[in-house]
Amino acid sequence: MDRPLRLPQQDRADFETELGRALAAPQVRAALRDVGDELRGVERLRRTARENAEYVLAAAAPEYERYALLRADADAEARLPADEPARGRASGWWGVLGVIVPIVAVAAAVVLLLLGYLLGLAEDMGVLGRALVEAGLVAAGVGAVSLLVGGAGLLGAAARGEGPAEGEADGPGELVRAREAWRSALAERGLVPFLVAQANAGRRV
Repeated sequence: MDRPLRLPQQDRADFETELGRALAAPQVRAALRDVGDELRGVERLRRTARENAEYVLAAAAPEYERYALLRADADAEARLPADEPARGRASGWWGVLGVIVPIVAVAAAVVLLLLGYLLGLAEDMGVLGRALVEAGLVAAGVGAVSLLVGGAGLLGAAARGEGPAEGEADGPGELVRAREAWRSALAERGLVPFLVAQANAGRRV
C-alpha cells in the first residue's frame, strides 16, 4: 500500500498532478520503452515516486520553502482582525460632518433667517430679529464649512480604503507565481529525473 505523502493536504493534489504529467513526459516514456515495460512500468514508477516522495521533494526545496512562507503569511494576514470597524467609524464621523451637520445647519439657518426677517418687520422686535438673522448666517456658514470639511474627509477615507486593496491584489499574484515555480521545479528537477533513473534501473535488474 502506498505511504501517505508527508505534505499538507493542499499540496498533495499538486504533487499528484505533477507526478501524472511527469509520467507522461517523453523522457520517461522513452526510458520505459527501452526496457520494454511501458505498460506496467507507469504504475510501478508512480508507486516508487510516492514511496520516495521526500527525496523527490528535496529537489525543489527552495521553491517550496518560499511558497510555504508566502502562504503562511497570507493565512496569518487573513486571520488578523479586520480593520473595517475602525474605518467604518472614521467614515461614519466624516459622513456625519459632511452630510448630517450641513443639512441640520442649513435647516436651522433657513428657520432663523425667516424668523429674523419676519420679526424685523415688527418695530418692537427689531433687535431680536437682527439677532436671529445673524444666528441664521452663522448657521449657514457652519453648514458650508462642515460640508467642505466632511466631503474632503470622506474622499480621503475612500482613498485610504482603496490603497490596501491594490496591495492585496499583488499578494495573491505573488503566491500563485511561487506555487507555479515550485510545481515546475518539482517536475523538472525532481520527478522527471527520478522517474527516468528508476525506469533505467529496471534495465539492469
